[in-house]
Amino acid sequence: MVKTIFFIILVAIVTLISFSCSKGPVKLEFAVIDSVYSVSGIEYSADYCKMQVLENPLDVKSKVIDIPVIRIRTKSNDPGAPVFLLNDGPGLSNFNQVMPTWLANNHDVVIVGYRGVDGSINLNLPELNQITQNPNFLSEANLELAGKALSRGFKKLQDSLEIDVNNYNILNMAYDVESARAAFQYPKINLYAAGFGARIAQIYAKLAPNYLFRILFERPKTYGCMDISPEEIESVLDFYEHPSAIINNGKSFSKTIIDGLSALPNEHNGQIFDKDRILYTAYVYMDALKGPAAVHEAFMSAGNGDYDGLAYLEEMYTVHYPQFNIGDYIIKSVTSEFDSNKDYIKDYSYSSISAFGSPISKLVYGTYQKSDFKARLLDTLLVNPKNLGGEILIVSINLDFDTPYEFAEFTLKEAFLEAQYINLMDYNLKALHSFRIAEYSELIERFIYVGSTKKFKPEPLEINLKPEKTFKQLALERIQ
Repeated sequence: MVKTIFFIILVAIVTLISFSCSKGPVKLEFAVIDSVYSVSGIEYSADYCKMQVLENPLDVKSKVIDIPVIRIRTKSNDPGAPVFLLNDGPGLSNFNQVMPTWLANNHDVVIVGYRGVDGSINLNLPELNQITQNPNFLSEANLELAGKALSRGFKKLQDSLEIDVNNYNILNMAYDVESARAAFQYPKINLYAAGFGARIAQIYAKLAPNYLFRILFERPKTYGCMDISPEEIESVLDFYEHPSAIINNGKSFSKTIIDGLSALPNEHNGQIFDKDRILYTAYVYMDALKGPAAVHEAFMSAGNGDYDGLAYLEEMYTVHYPQFNIGDYIIKSVTSEFDSNKDYIKDYSYSSISAFGSPISKLVYGTYQKSDFKARLLDTLLVNPKNLGGEILIVSINLDFDTPYEFAEFTLKEAFLEAQYINLMDYNLKALHSFRIAEYSELIERFIYVGSTKKFKPEPLEINLKPEKTFKQLALERIQ
């Protein structure tokens, strides 16, 4: 397992590097040098560091904050440029996912903590997370409570820690990457950017083009993907009408959900159904390998009077409720994308024409709209730069609500005119790392090391909506 470093105990400061980045000094302290990073039974030499950077990189008088950094050293005698990992988010640690074991074959791998989650400043607001446990957690009344909790929580953080939460944005995260590159004195770096990490990578390509070698974008959460509309989620569901899809009831996936939810009584066998919880959990299961089939069956059965599958989804909300750092998610979202003309609560709710609505965007932006906190929106040219260089590979999937592939196709292709592009049709998030694993790993390794993608031939999967186990069966197994 990855060693937990969120709050490295400084056993011995072996080396201290100071250098100038932007308008202020940055320090990198090696808490433990030549230690061990272990993953999948393989041990690598690694350095565990604490990087001190300015909260606002453009203000020399700004508060100094700590960001944890890990450098995993390659075993190669002829390494390529190092790879900086930028994992998914926001609201998640950059140390949340395990490094692919093959990545360090030919490269040092560097993981820079995400400000606002990792390091000395954490924007977590426990009161706000607790409100998601309330019944009907996406109702206007509950989001009113969430908005008040956000206002109180951010004010408390700013007053007690003397910070400006607006500085914990994606632009400054790109500065953190550059600070780490300069501290390690790497002449050029590669970026492996997955999901939300794509936002940071795109900005870095504008911020420090002379230090960039290659970028791999994997299911990129590009500009526009923080604020996902119900229409964009419906466009993903439309792919389940593909000729290869095996659907049991002749209805579209969206219509199956809408009809199943409409048929749901307020109470059944003593249970009062909470549609917000049911839909949120179903939304989460759509990322699982066999999840879409089980979700489809549960709503189809509800339309026929069998509500046990949806009852199971509601029960599982206690496992799958929003566990990300909502304070961090909100600040990174509303400082980069926000439309004041939208009514996020009304417009992003499920309806007779929208199966899911847009639950995460409704939670994030609805909470913000109901708060007194005022975010500083970054200039679009800063957070969505165009006409960028570098060697770029974009790998997108089409069955992912968080990263609709048309955003990758249009937004990133507009930003990187010479990019190579691979769209894996009928893949969801889990499928991306479950099928053709060896081939896909080789694709990434070859691209990052030599820039080639020639051996990889994308092939669509078959959409099969016949579940191996229904949610009703899983519920019975839990009882037994």
